[in-house]
Parts: sequence; C-alpha cells; structure tokens
Amino acid sequence: MNLTIDPQKISVRDLAESDVPFVLDYWFRSPAGFVEGMGVDLRKMPTEAEMKAGLTARIQENEKLASSKLSAVAITYDGRPIGIHTIFPVTEGDFGIFHAHIFDPEFRRRGVGLLSYPKACRVFFERFNLKKILFKTPLQNGGAIRVKEKLGIRVVGEETIGFGIIKEGTRAKVFELTREEAIQKWS
Repeated sequence: MNLTIDPQKISVRDLAESDVPFVLDYWFRSPAGFVEGMGVDLRKMPTEAEMKAGLTARIQENEKLASSKLSAVAITYDGRPIGIHTIFPVTEGDFGIFHAHIFDPEFRRRGVGLLSYPKACRVFFERFNLKKILFKTPLQNGGAIRVKEKLGIRVVGEETIGFGIIKEGTRAKVFELTREEAIQKWS
C-alpha cells in the first residue's frame, strides 16, 4: 500500500491501556526474525504476560499522579495507535535514551518518525526535565539512523551496547540532542 501521510494527523499521547494489545502484537506476533533483526535478544525479553502486567501497572499508577511520569507515548495517526516512543533508561534532570517502534507495517518507511520524534522529544524533555536525549541505534537499523540524520540530530560516535533487551555486543550509532538544540530545530 502506498499510504500518503498527512502530517496534521500524526500526534503523540501517553500510552493507554487500550494500546497494550498493539504493543504485545508488535513484540510477540511480528514476522519471524523481525524483532531479532533490530538487535533484540529474545532471551532478555519478558514473557508476554509479564510485559502486559508491567505496562498495565505503569499506566494505572501514572493515572494517579498529578502530572504524567510515563516513559512511553503512543504515536497515533488520526487518533489510531500506530507505534510507540519510549525513553529508557531515564535519569530525571539529566538524560534518557530514546526508542521508537512503528507497530503498523503500513506506516513504516513513510516518514512517521520525522514527524513523531520531535513531538515525543518535547514531551520527554519537559516531563523529565532532561538536559539531553541520547539515541543508541543498532547499526542494522538503517531506517532509524536515517530518521535521525534527516532531523539533523548530532552524531557523537559509535559504541557497543547491550542494555535492556538489546543483544550484548551490538554495535550502535550514538546520537545526542540537547534541550537547546531541540528548541532551535523544532520551535
């Protein structure tokens, strides 16, 4: 399908309980090899039940707060969830590592990230009072690297990573975006 993206229809909002099935489908029902191709070590993944319980609990706990501290936002197109941005790990008042995943294959390679990254970065900079956001993108994720390059996010080098669910020894291109750079680029 050759979907034309209407930039006005792309938005981000806090992840909701109704989004959890889309997250689970992405991680547990994507075609064979898809998740591993991003550098994920399946042995480091929680079970589907654990992921569901963890996401649901975080969303429910966040709803009780005066202001959101959720580290995940849904990417929506015309109100429909099509992906997710997360920041993990995050050190409030300092920095976090940004992640992006497009659930819906129809929306991949369509420029969604060029529209959603700035929106999500604004949320995370404000929500966690961040000085900078880092992006540690496995080298095999060429599309994700191109998004950062097109957005003019500064490359600071390469490193070997293995945090979270990423396979130990994965080579990644590292990008850095300061709060000031984001304001200059996206205000």
